[in-house]
Amino acid sequence: MRILLLACFTCMLTFFVQAQITQIVAEPIADHDTTGIAELEGMITYRIYAELTHADDEISAIFGDSESPLSVTSTSDFFNHSLGSDLGWEINPALLPFFPLIQYDSWFTIGASNSGESSNMGNTIGMEAAFDDFNAGGDFVVDNPIGGSIFTLAGDPSASAGDDLRVLIGQLTTTGFIESSLNIQMFINGLQSQNSVVQGISIVFPTGCDDLSACNYDPSGSDSSSCIYPSECEDCEGNCTDDNDNGFCDCNEQVDVLGCTESEADNYDPNATMDDGSCILGGCTYNSAANFNAQATYDTGDCIFAGCMNPIALNYDASASADDGNCLILGCMDPVGIDFDPSVNVPGACEYPAPCIADIDGDGAVDVFDLLIFFESYGNPCE
Repeated sequence: MRILLLACFTCMLTFFVQAQITQIVAEPIADHDTTGIAELEGMITYRIYAELTHADDEISAIFGDSESPLSVTSTSDFFNHSLGSDLGWEINPALLPFFPLIQYDSWFTIGASNSGESSNMGNTIGMEAAFDDFNAGGDFVVDNPIGGSIFTLAGDPSASAGDDLRVLIGQLTTTGFIESSLNIQMFINGLQSQNSVVQGISIVFPTGCDDLSACNYDPSGSDSSSCIYPSECEDCEGNCTDDNDNGFCDCNEQVDVLGCTESEADNYDPNATMDDGSCILGGCTYNSAANFNAQATYDTGDCIFAGCMNPIALNYDASASADDGNCLILGCMDPVGIDFDPSVNVPGACEYPAPCIADIDGDGAVDVFDLLIFFESYGNPCE
């Protein structure tokens, strides 16, 4: 029945020449432990490729029946998006920006990963039950007597090996361990008269870390997703890193946080441990003011200028907002003066009491004794 099915696709005699397909390989394209997609956490997305011998070799069909089952199984469910597709060539790339999870959908194909890469020459037959199970997260198995196939027509450009000598045949996303048995028909050098069938071939998954800089580098490795790298604080041997070679583990050293450390500044940063000179501080910026602030970066208009605030002073300053104690007060500084003022500090004219001319003896009273003295002097010329 299987041979009859393939005959419908090729109408050619089939030769079993396994050397034309070197292997089926899985290439991880996304490790979802690092993509941050919650729905896919722990999963890995693989692209599955058939590696061929010549650039013009073509994949014609992927098939299975009860005699040569086709199976792709996993120890956990395969991820299938509700807007995804059974076949890569049916995926609409215009949906990907709006539904990015579609790009990790599980599907099978021959050459095309979306409708934009398809030449519309591919089709399927007898695969309905297998895809129903697969879309429900289960295994993909074709093992019934009638069989089924994913196929394309001779000359399909998507099915040609090309310069990289490989053809995309599927994408699988799962957390589980995948086992497989694939049956593939191909056209050697693209000639239908030289078709080849390979049966029961398994997908080869990458093993061992292939990154020389990783702690677990394996010279024969092929799996970048399994690489383990030194952490920020420790090297591969578990020793703490000391990049500045000062004898202290870098992760245990105080890391200075730059910012404004002036608590009165507009942009004060309580988390800053080292001032970076960015503080913005308001205050009086006039150096002649009583409250001049040398740290201020802009003036707040509240400068206090000291001066004489006594309106009777010689140096009265109407603009002064604080008294400097240096007022110059003009007035009588003689205690004998009638207008003596103890607050005066600039000498001025004094007013004195008028003298008593008749008090000749100066006893403060004009009496008979002053008259007697007058008579004694009366008639004498004044010299």
